[in-house]
Amino acid sequence: MRKLLIAISFFTRIPFKVDDVSDDEFYESMLLMPIVGLMIGSFLFIFAEFIHLFRTPIGIKAILILMFYVWLSGGLHIDGFCDTLDGIFSSRNREKMMQIMKDSRLGAFGAMGLILLFMTIWTCLASGMEPIFLVVAPVVGRYCALQSCHLLPYAQGGGGLGKRITEITEMKHVLIYLVALMTLAGSLQFYFKINILLPTTISVIIGLLSAWYIKAKIGGMTGDVIGFTIELMQAVFLLLAASF
Repeated sequence: MRKLLIAISFFTRIPFKVDDVSDDEFYESMLLMPIVGLMIGSFLFIFAEFIHLFRTPIGIKAILILMFYVWLSGGLHIDGFCDTLDGIFSSRNREKMMQIMKDSRLGAFGAMGLILLFMTIWTCLASGMEPIFLVVAPVVGRYCALQSCHLLPYAQGGGGLGKRITEITEMKHVLIYLVALMTLAGSLQFYFKINILLPTTISVIIGLLSAWYIKAKIGGMTGDVIGFTIELMQAVFLLLAASF
């Protein structure tokens, strides 16, 4: 429970205060990302259902949900998403890409990517998709990030959270969360009678392809790439869910 509270306090704006956190506790709490994702998704679902009570126009409802997500997550992973795009699309060598990713300033590719990310999410939410997909999306994103942390080595020169999390993420973590994710998707599909398993499965496969692409570009994981994977795969899942 203590590690979960540490993860919640780091990955969200929920004000849990945990004293005397050791380095090991902090990094091990990162393994609970999918559980935090489930909590975030549940809050998004509840929020979506709440504003629906007021007959909010669907476009306004979509932007309110997006704003609530950014607030709840603190925009933590969005920063990594933008930094990663600035690096991998810079058409530079690997060392220069890593330097660009460490630069805190927002570049052109990061800005364009952020606009496209928000447009994609808003369009999916405004398409009339079932709110229950909001429960699964953050879990998919964080599972894919953890999956990549196991499959990819640490990218030398990356810094941040990347090194330690790639060292402690084991195959058992990936398999346990994969089974849990598919069980969640299958259970919700059975109860709500909508197709959730297919977009979940395709998203996991695309997550593998994304990991392969990142390895080819910069050689492995960094803290920024974790954020990139989370935001990208959430959007991919929502896009697939809205399309089926």
